[in-house]
Amino acid sequence: MEFTRRLSSLCRHRNFRRLVLVRLCGQSGDGTAQVGMASYLLFSPQSQTSAWAVAGVLALTMLPYSLFGPFVSVLLDRFPRQRISMVVDVTRTLCSAGLAAMIASHRTGGAANLVLAVLLLVMLSLNRFTLAGLQAGLASTVDEEEYLEASSVMPMIGPLATLFGGAAAGIIRLALGGPLGTDAANGLIFVLAALLFTGAVAVAHRIPRSGLGPDADVARTTVGEVARGLVTGLRHLATRRPAWLTLLSEAVVRIGYGFLMAFVVVIYRHHFAAGDRLGSAITGTGAWFVVSGIGFVLSGVVSVPVAHRIGVRRCIGAMLLVMALSQATVGAVMTIPTLLVNSFLIGLAGQSLKVQVDTVVQAHVDDDHRGRVFTLYDVLYNISTVLGAVIAACVLPADAVSPPAMVGMGAGYLLAGLVFWAASRSIGDAVFDRGTRREDEPRPTTARS
Repeated sequence: MEFTRRLSSLCRHRNFRRLVLVRLCGQSGDGTAQVGMASYLLFSPQSQTSAWAVAGVLALTMLPYSLFGPFVSVLLDRFPRQRISMVVDVTRTLCSAGLAAMIASHRTGGAANLVLAVLLLVMLSLNRFTLAGLQAGLASTVDEEEYLEASSVMPMIGPLATLFGGAAAGIIRLALGGPLGTDAANGLIFVLAALLFTGAVAVAHRIPRSGLGPDADVARTTVGEVARGLVTGLRHLATRRPAWLTLLSEAVVRIGYGFLMAFVVVIYRHHFAAGDRLGSAITGTGAWFVVSGIGFVLSGVVSVPVAHRIGVRRCIGAMLLVMALSQATVGAVMTIPTLLVNSFLIGLAGQSLKVQVDTVVQAHVDDDHRGRVFTLYDVLYNISTVLGAVIAACVLPADAVSPPAMVGMGAGYLLAGLVFWAASRSIGDAVFDRGTRREDEPRPTTARS
């Protein structure tokens, strides 16, 4: 299998193997914690599930990092990313343990709710920070011509780990929610998350201090230097036209996925499983995200061969076209089977596009700016996801059944594809293929920006 061959080749690098294990443990913990949060906030008997509620949960967990992320991103280019990964996952372990204790002991209401919100906020906000650091450190673990292969492996490994953690959490909730009660089951979910984060710390400890970069340590920086570093990172990104064009395409994809997240939770809760059928709503929503996750995982199998055959630029355009067609046709039919088919196609095409975006950013951004740029990337990712959920809350009816909204999403993907294609045409395919094995192959013509 092509994926196995690529992974085997990359795994000859010791630090790459360890980075993969860190992501497996950390993202399994993320999946577990995210299901625990959704179970507690959206699928408890006392909760009132709506698109605005989903948008609120996403805003709680994503926007704070979006505000502070650019400033802390400079840390990724100043201090060893291996040490940062360890500190972050120790913090997430403590937050998960605290959440488990409070929820299982029924300590909710009043000031306790504020503490719960802070713990959730810290734990889930740090998710994007640590992923930005690991993504920035990826280039330090492989050879330069292996950027595309490495970037394609991670979108399979990460979602697979998230699916594993989410599935384990879902089993705990469905199997033990009745006998033990929902709070006890939710508490056990956060115990599992804490154990997985602890595993990530243990593996990261085995990576050398400088194994994930940056290339050289720099003395501690002041707040003013952090702000100047942010401006420098933005200016650097502005000079890398292929990078920011692909980032804008990814933002459109995340707006669409945020919209779908709110749509799916509401339609399963208030249309397919209306009334008090919480178990059916949880199972149906979980199935949608699992199928989407399978598409995420398989993107690593699809994206590299397609990009190798037609080029990174054309692959991005093709994936936006696939998403447009799927959303406007299959996705507009409001039945469970068609929604699952659309879930798979959106997951597959959307994550395949992200592989190309990651590759372009890795190849076109200098290492001493890479941590800042990847954190800015995550800020854009977060804001776009929340924006999509807010749009859903504004336009969807109470039961979320709205074929015109799905067709409108498809039109948005198509427009994004056309804009990207027109704006990137003058740059040329060869520039976008930098950092891939295709770059070294002979071409009839070579276009440069």
